[in-house]
Amino acid sequence: MIKKYKVVILGAGAGGISTASRLKNAGVKDILIIDYADKHAYQPAWPLVGSGDEKKKDTVKPMKKVIPNGIDYEQQKVKFIQPVERKVHLDNGEYVMYEYLVVALGIQLDFNKIEGLEETLGKNGVCTNYLYDYLDYTYKTLKQTNDGNIIVTKPKSVIKGGVSPENSIFTFDEFVHDKKKDKSHLILKTGRDTLFPVEKYRAYIEKHLNNKDIEYELNQELVKVDGKNQRATFKDLVALETYEVPFSMLLVTPPMSAPDVVKQSTLSDAEGWMDVNPNTLQHVRHLNVFGIGDCTNLPTVKMGAAVRKQVPILVKNLLSQMNNRPLTSHYDGSTACPVATEYGQAFIAEFGYDLKPKESMPINQGKTNPLLYQVKKRAIPFMYWHAMLKGKG
Repeated sequence: MIKKYKVVILGAGAGGISTASRLKNAGVKDILIIDYADKHAYQPAWPLVGSGDEKKKDTVKPMKKVIPNGIDYEQQKVKFIQPVERKVHLDNGEYVMYEYLVVALGIQLDFNKIEGLEETLGKNGVCTNYLYDYLDYTYKTLKQTNDGNIIVTKPKSVIKGGVSPENSIFTFDEFVHDKKKDKSHLILKTGRDTLFPVEKYRAYIEKHLNNKDIEYELNQELVKVDGKNQRATFKDLVALETYEVPFSMLLVTPPMSAPDVVKQSTLSDAEGWMDVNPNTLQHVRHLNVFGIGDCTNLPTVKMGAAVRKQVPILVKNLLSQMNNRPLTSHYDGSTACPVATEYGQAFIAEFGYDLKPKESMPINQGKTNPLLYQVKKRAIPFMYWHAMLKGKG
């Protein structure tokens, strides 16, 4: 028997579930979500887990508790997509047909692109905050590191949770000084040519790094890890030379790219990303297909806050497409990047496609504030679980 649905949503992350909830609230029936996971995670909290200021168990819920009632869930990996035939092929050999498709597959973590990393991850002081099973090891290593270099990396590629490395380096610094472990030297190495794309917030990050005596270097890409000897190899992207740096702790943000299943379909652009109109979120060639979140080529920082702004735009436009009406809702690139500068203090960078501050609170969000830390740690997660995933807010 061929399975066919009005709307098929690929991915049960923030974008997929929020979209499903809003469509259901709008009266759309016959919706299927496809994802291989059995748990749903609030990943923006993971840097705080790695720094000891949040509990790992509080960041996940069983998938069955967040999938809206009345919406089907297929726990399978997507094998490939045929947009012309309107088919989604699954790992179990079956396929599903759709009238409308929403692609919310997130981003791919390319740990394998760094030589030696996969063999040593989770030991020898080599950590990451991008995998749930390794979060405890990050905090354990931080507590055990008493001297030497603590290096936090950020790749040149786009990443999800665009300010995760900054959250980590600042809270690591706070931990090191609180515990009087001043023999450790903190270093941020980023493959980017700037600390942040918006000048107001770039200057603020630079000021905090300098005030805290945290060393930072631009255009430095991690290319190899020798865990046994605790040495990291970086490539200077300007001089095109490689060099080694010893470490006691290495927190790796891996390179990231579009999911292979998107790259290998006619949905992708030249770089592999889901090719959507940046304002309507409709695919540029397949008009019954929409994309949301990290898998798309939207030119904005990939954050959960961006997805929150995209969901209502996508749903309104998808409903318009279903009813043969013009797509009038436009996304302006709005996103927000909360940065904890220490435990209990944060600022929130908020901006759109034009890379100009677009702050939504009646305070200067570029200035560190205990209120903004509580917004990051408490208010945003509460809104995420109880409003956004339910198609509200």
